[in-house]
Amino acid sequence: MATRPFKTTAQALDWLFSSTNYEQKKIFRYNTRAFNLDRTEKTLSLLGDPHLSYPTIHVAGTKGKGSTCAMVAAILHRAGLGKVGLYTSPHLVELSERIRVNSQPISAAALRECLSLLKGPVEAVTATGLHMKPTFFEIFTVAAFLHFALRKADAAVIEVGLGGRLDATNLVAPVVSAITPISFDHTGVLGTTLGAIAGEKAGTIKEGVPVVVGPQEPQALAAIAAIARQRRATLVVYGRDYFLCEADDGRFEVQTQRRRYRRLRLPLVGRHQRQNAATAIALSQIAAGKIGIRLPAPAVREALAELDWPGRVEIVRRNPTVILDCAHNAASARALASAFREICPAVKAVILIAMAAHKDTGGIIDALAGIAAAFVATTIDSPRSASARELARCIRSKTDTDVAVYSEPDRRKALSLARERAGTGPLVVTGSFYLAGELRAVIKNR
Repeated sequence: MATRPFKTTAQALDWLFSSTNYEQKKIFRYNTRAFNLDRTEKTLSLLGDPHLSYPTIHVAGTKGKGSTCAMVAAILHRAGLGKVGLYTSPHLVELSERIRVNSQPISAAALRECLSLLKGPVEAVTATGLHMKPTFFEIFTVAAFLHFALRKADAAVIEVGLGGRLDATNLVAPVVSAITPISFDHTGVLGTTLGAIAGEKAGTIKEGVPVVVGPQEPQALAAIAAIARQRRATLVVYGRDYFLCEADDGRFEVQTQRRRYRRLRLPLVGRHQRQNAATAIALSQIAAGKIGIRLPAPAVREALAELDWPGRVEIVRRNPTVILDCAHNAASARALASAFREICPAVKAVILIAMAAHKDTGGIIDALAGIAAAFVATTIDSPRSASARELARCIRSKTDTDVAVYSEPDRRKALSLARERAGTGPLVVTGSFYLAGELRAVIKNR
């Protein structure tokens, strides 16, 4: 008997959030029981394999994969594809942001429809064994694939969630893949060396499918290249096959194997984002060829210039400057510090920070200490949050005595304290998607 559809979106979301959500768990095992591709594969099969009904571009990595995905989706749409899906995680403010078509988040009605269609297959797969019950991320990933199929997407750009090899998104059959810069993050589950982490990310490489590789440390690139050789996948490598060319007027150029893209501008600040743009262009160029469309230079230029991707070194207010960023590992924090120096070259900032307890707190603080006039430690709305007091203690151990450190667990009060300490100087809010998402609207409304 067919499963009855959910009557309301709230009812559908209650059902979705009743599943295991590893994004909220403090500790979990990274193995084929917890991350079981069979569950997702069987669920997709019962739905008619919606993920195979349109071309996909699959993007793994540690840093910049969400930004790269957003750029690729914008470029392909501007180049002439009528409907381009985009699946990213986590979200900044609303869950619906994770599933988009032509930059528009999925509507409540469409999400309810997808979850209604999913309920029966999920229950059928769960009935085969308790270990087969799909997780929150697996269900939501299938919902994204289904939404793109129902909307008759011309292509979809899919961001890997965690790792790559065991990620629910790894069931796509991409026309091209990418691996953005790899750095230390989730070391408790993905490995403690760059080679090990890169091996997990490179688990997304498919037989004979080209792979665009962003800037990498030698150890990571070697691990990626080894798996690519095994799977006879051609690598297109940053600094060898495509290049970022900086300019002094705020514009930049990208040279690929086929052409040079000139007079490019990007609303996102920082060299790391310009590197992401170079990767996105190389990726879009290959995808366009596989899909069968042209990639005119003006389409690339316009897509990048108009990109809306908040929470990434985002200047949310001026006079005084308030910058919002989601950096949650040491490499991303270093990129934030570099970008801050582009925006405010002669001053330091008060930094409002919170993060998950399992993150590389010391590495993040080391990266930010050079731009900090003071720190305000607070919390994130998650069971995984580090306490404000412990975070402040770590900050004090890693910074000079002339850098003031404050602790305030209430995020609204912490924001007021940070704004007061900053005065007319810049304020940077960072450390977590959770913190950036919660405070973004508060800051803009003020």
